[in-house]
Amino acid sequence: MLPGIQGLTIQENFDSAFMAQLGQITLDEANQRFLDGNKAFVAYLHHKPAAFGWVALNKARIGELNHGFKLPFQHGYLWNFRTLVEFRGLGIYPHLLHYILNWGKTNLDCFWIMHAPENKASEKGIRKAGFNFIGKVSVINSHEVIFTHENQVLPLADILDTFSFLKSEEDPASCWNCSSPYLKNRTPHCCCPTEETECTQNIYNYA
Repeated sequence: MLPGIQGLTIQENFDSAFMAQLGQITLDEANQRFLDGNKAFVAYLHHKPAAFGWVALNKARIGELNHGFKLPFQHGYLWNFRTLVEFRGLGIYPHLLHYILNWGKTNLDCFWIMHAPENKASEKGIRKAGFNFIGKVSVINSHEVIFTHENQVLPLADILDTFSFLKSEEDPASCWNCSSPYLKNRTPHCCCPTEETECTQNIYNYA
């Protein structure tokens, strides 16, 4: 059970212009997301936008891997979540995730979400919201994305079919900052060694 946050409200948003400004994307991109069947959700703290995220219901793309996939019927993929700087550290992210999970209870069977390993705040929020850790994803080259299964909550075949991943018996490759040729906002140096963490990506599900 998540502790309450006074003044926090969460709701679905249908305004392309608002989501474009909030997410710092173009209006055309925001419009296309809605046309593709994505849902947008915004968390407000004392009536001020504090965090947001998108839910794909039909198709999605992992930009850091340049990997697109179609979602199975009644599955949702959570992506492009962000808490605005002035509202970070208040525990809003897991509340936003939990709200979306409750929203989807009536017509969705499963939710999926990913995070980069260096984003410890995202990992903490995902776990707090109740997701199950499934495995790790890596880039091999421009044509292959591999998946290392680490949890038997769901059959491996189901996961591979869902995301069009290839099965791997190898250890995961380095983090997105190090291995992805598609990352737009690359940092000069990988943060994993300084944080003394394993350099991998993690995927979770909620079913």
